[in-house]
Amino acid sequence: MKNIIISLLIVFSLSLSAQNEKTGLRSIEVNGSAEMEVEPDEIVLVIGIQEYWEEEFEENSEPEDYKTKVPLAEIEDELIKKMRKAGIDKKNVKVKNVGNYWRQRGKEFLFSKQLKVELNDFSKINDLIDILDAKGIRNMNIGELRNSKINKFKTQVKIEALKNAREKAKVLVESLGEELGEVITITEISSGFVRPMYKAEMMARSTEMQQERIDQIQMIKLEYQVQATFRIK
Repeated sequence: MKNIIISLLIVFSLSLSAQNEKTGLRSIEVNGSAEMEVEPDEIVLVIGIQEYWEEEFEENSEPEDYKTKVPLAEIEDELIKKMRKAGIDKKNVKVKNVGNYWRQRGKEFLFSKQLKVELNDFSKINDLIDILDAKGIRNMNIGELRNSKINKFKTQVKIEALKNAREKAKVLVESLGEELGEVITITEISSGFVRPMYKAEMMARSTEMQQERIDQIQMIKLEYQVQATFRIK
């Protein structure tokens, strides 16, 4: 499930001297950079559930008519059953947060809970949406996308940035009829790791929730820049 795109950015920063005062060597200094996009293979789905009143879903009902509260435990139990039906194991579900900060005036406090669901199969989210009942579901979004081999890809993009620096230095030196020597110094300029926070908010009270689907997945973007000094033979 890997799709990598590497683009090398050409950023020239040239420092060519007849003789370096400290080392006694002629040298060239260049910037090298690289980017990589990696497809996530791990998804963290966040589902917020909250107690509700049965009368909320009755036609022509008003808040003053709300009397029958559906407890949180019942909502959570039903959600776990729907997850199991969608192929999501209960061991992949963890509690992220419990509580609430708002109470409707003149009504009982409605308890809420946030569940964090770790998945490696994106299609299971759509399977869950297809069978999920909106009642008791306060919100649902993808909180995090990540890749299990991200450290490997970070190393790869660093190598590409160094190769980019060397290739630029080689082209510039050879254009002057000189020959590029070994590297003298390598300095990291910056590194970036953009972890996408993909949100597809689906409000619990919406009757359109079961029709909403998530078909695209954002890529994780890695960036790395170095400054390298090479000897001129």
